[in-house]
Amino acid sequence: MGLRRWRAFLRLLMASLVFCFLAAFSAYGAEKETLDRLEKIIKQQQVQIEAQQKALEQLQGQVEALRGQTAAATVKAATDSPTAVKAGNPKGSVKIYGQVNKAVLYSNDGDSGTTYLVDNDNSSTRVGLEGAIKPNDKYTIGTRIEVEYQTNPSNLVNQEDRRLDDATFEKRHLDLWVDGNTIGKFSLGWGSTASDNSSEVDLSGTSVVGYSDIASMAGGQLFYDNNTGSLSGTRIGSVFSNMDGLSRQERIRYDTPDFNGFVGSTSYISDGGGDFAVRYSAQIDAFKLAAAVAYSNPGSTSDTIDDQLNGSISVLHDSGFNGTFAMGTRDNKGAGRDDGAFFYTKFGYRGRWCPLGVTSLSADYGRYSDISTNGDDADVMGFQMVQDLQEWGTEAYLGYRFHKLDRNGTDYDNINAIMTGMRVKF
Repeated sequence: MGLRRWRAFLRLLMASLVFCFLAAFSAYGAEKETLDRLEKIIKQQQVQIEAQQKALEQLQGQVEALRGQTAAATVKAATDSPTAVKAGNPKGSVKIYGQVNKAVLYSNDGDSGTTYLVDNDNSSTRVGLEGAIKPNDKYTIGTRIEVEYQTNPSNLVNQEDRRLDDATFEKRHLDLWVDGNTIGKFSLGWGSTASDNSSEVDLSGTSVVGYSDIASMAGGQLFYDNNTGSLSGTRIGSVFSNMDGLSRQERIRYDTPDFNGFVGSTSYISDGGGDFAVRYSAQIDAFKLAAAVAYSNPGSTSDTIDDQLNGSISVLHDSGFNGTFAMGTRDNKGAGRDDGAFFYTKFGYRGRWCPLGVTSLSADYGRYSDISTNGDDADVMGFQMVQDLQEWGTEAYLGYRFHKLDRNGTDYDNINAIMTGMRVKF
């Protein structure tokens, strides 16, 4: 190849190399500019993320501080409030509870009708205080102080005493107890005997206005005697009794631990009487079951009763349908006195028809014989409705009862009674 050709070739090669170099440098510069721009954007986003993270941490700290202040304020308000209940013993706990139950009662004795403003004796106005100390996992020591205060009790007002102004506090429980998980419960003081409430097992939801204790609704009402054309001295409460054991007494009581739903109880009262009872409660498939049976001997605390046997059972189905039955027999003291007896039955339904709470309906019937006098047959029938106002802690109720007494040598008119009212619990 000639020299000129070599020189031309080298110039072309050099030009090509310069062109490639310039092209590569240009591409590199463009790429570097792009990378620099992306890196700048990333750094800006990182700064923003760090700033947001710091702001979130500050907000979280403020929220935690507010929570702490709220909790402290709540605790302080609870402990500083004049209505707060605090145990005097730092190892103990205490609870106050109670209820007010007021009603309007209308009764017609066959001759005239009377309206009363009453305290509902089916579940009286009361207040109570419970305390407990748990020294370990095996034992609990507790106390209960409960009193009632009734103005115009529904079981006492009558045609001749429409307003009773001598209301006073009456003791219901002045009791202490020790409960051991494996040995049972021992109670001492004024409180329920073993047989108390054994005739009153009731799952209907309507016992606040009517159950086996007929006298609680209008027990003070006097029967009108057509033979004399005047009120008799016979009250509803004297011819109806559900023989509910020994009620509440000064006693010592023992309850066994729960054995597959069974609990046995016995008590000894201060004047020599005593009783024992067996209770059972269980959920069997769709049925809730509760029952009690008791034997009691009041001893020297009663001039009219030698001993008695009584019991009750109640069943509630998941559908709301329920049934209750109670009965008892009594050996009356006194020469020539026949044994007293009673039976009582109730059928009901509980359902949520109203957004306020459960509505309970029931109808009942009972016969009470030879309670006051030989040959007496006292019959009662009625219906009850209770509306639970769940958010208010209140129950509104309505009840009706028809009372009939057949007694030798008399012509008593029937007594109709209606009661409506409200019970508020706290």
